Order: sequence, then structure tokens, then C-alpha cells
Amino acid sequence: MLDGGLDQASGLRRLFSRRALRVLPVVSERDDAGATRFVTNLAAALARMGLQTIVVDGRRDGVAGLLGLRATLDLADLLTADLRVERVVLDCPQGFSVLPAAHGLPMLGADPAAADAVFSAQAALGRGFEVALVHADGATLGPLLGRADAETTLVCGPEDEDLTTVYARLKALVTGHGLSRFRVVFDRADSPIAAASRHRRLASVAHRYLSACVEYGGLVLPDETGAAGGRTRTEGFTVAAGGRAARSFERIASAAREWHLPAFDRAGPTIH
Repeated sequence: MLDGGLDQASGLRRLFSRRALRVLPVVSERDDAGATRFVTNLAAALARMGLQTIVVDGRRDGVAGLLGLRATLDLADLLTADLRVERVVLDCPQGFSVLPAAHGLPMLGADPAAADAVFSAQAALGRGFEVALVHADGATLGPLLGRADAETTLVCGPEDEDLTTVYARLKALVTGHGLSRFRVVFDRADSPIAAASRHRRLASVAHRYLSACVEYGGLVLPDETGAAGGRTRTEGFTVAAGGRAARSFERIASAAREWHLPAFDRAGPTIH
């Protein structure tokens, strides 16, 4: 649980609930296991705080696969057939839900009005989803959430080439889709000081050459055993309960209430 205990968790619930369903997009390119683990564990942290959380999973080998869940239907089936949402959504033992969307999200990207309708419908569901983590590659997320004012999250690994990779993804989203605001989370950096230094480098270059704003999204520290920073995909949850990594995700979840994200209710989208 976060420092501050139940009062802080309750406050977080009120802040999110007041803003209907908030959508937090996370860029995850092919073979980007770090971003998939990040989404999985952030969803679990939000659920631990009592927030009704759903992952809209645009990766065929994404969160559902990491958790060993079998997806037989997809968001595309909701768009093309007369199905109830409950038939498509998968409920995880870890307390959050997954909407498989590898086929459906690209369909929504071609029709922004349809995308708004889908998120507004999720906000209106009886279970009252409060946070939707949208997990997909940049080519899918760009046209889907192409609101220049909203922030898109990227995950940066600990190596120098990871910083170069994240900058290339930022550039593609800026030049190809007109996005201009980003959050970057640093996974397995040596220390908060090292993560802050890497963020300053990235933010400076992005501002100078792309006129993009890159905010600091937080740091995921590995557990003392190193499990949370593992590079394998053998487990969906690599976070030890109560460990450093779990606290890292809870801090990021708490900070996310202040991020600039799209929000949806029955009436449609806004930006908060």
C-alpha cells in the first residue's frame, strides 16, 4: 500500500472517479517486453488501490498472453457483431480486466468518432471502469489518441541504446501523428538520480529538435532479488508483494492522477 495508507488510496479513487474513465496510452512496439510488464504491473497497482482498471490490449502477445489468459474474442468482435462486452473482457485474478484489442484498435484508428464511442461506453458500464491502460504500438496509438494536448507514455530501459530507441519512437509520434506531450518511465535505472539525469537528456533533445514536451513519469526500481528487473518473459508478475518494485508502481499510479490524459463519460471525451 502507498505511504499514507487507506486515506491516500481513497483520495486517489475520488480523483479518478470524478473524471470518469481516464485513458492512459502506453507505447509498446514489437518484442517490447519491458512495456508489457510495465502495463501489467501498473494495472495491478491501480487495482490494489481499489480503482476499477481495464487494459485495452492492442498487442497480440501482450498482457493477456503474459498472464496466461486465453483470448477467444477481440474488440473487433464488439465492433462487428452483436455481443455483450462481458463476453469479450477477461477478468484477471490480480484484480483488473483485459479487453483483447489487437484487431479492434487499428479499426478504431480509422474512425476517431468510433474510438470516442468505445471509451465512452466503457465509462458507462455497470462495473464503472475508472482507468483504461491502452497498450499498443505507436502506429496504432498515433491516430487513435491523436489529441496533441494529451500525454502518451513510453518506457525506457536501463541501457544507452534504450534512450536512443525511445527518442526514435518520440520522433515518429511527433512527425507522423502530431503528438507533442509525453511521459517517460525509466525501468531499472541504477537510482533516482540516474533516472532524472537520463530524463533531462531526453527532454532537452526532444524539446530542441522536436518541440516536444517530455515529462518525467517515474522510476521502477528492481526488487532486492532483481526479479522485477528481469529480462525474461516467463512470468506476468515479477513484482514481489511489498517490495521496492511494487512500491515503485504504486508511486507511479498515484502520480498519474496529475497526468494530462483523455477522459470519457457518457457525454464523450475531454482532456484532464
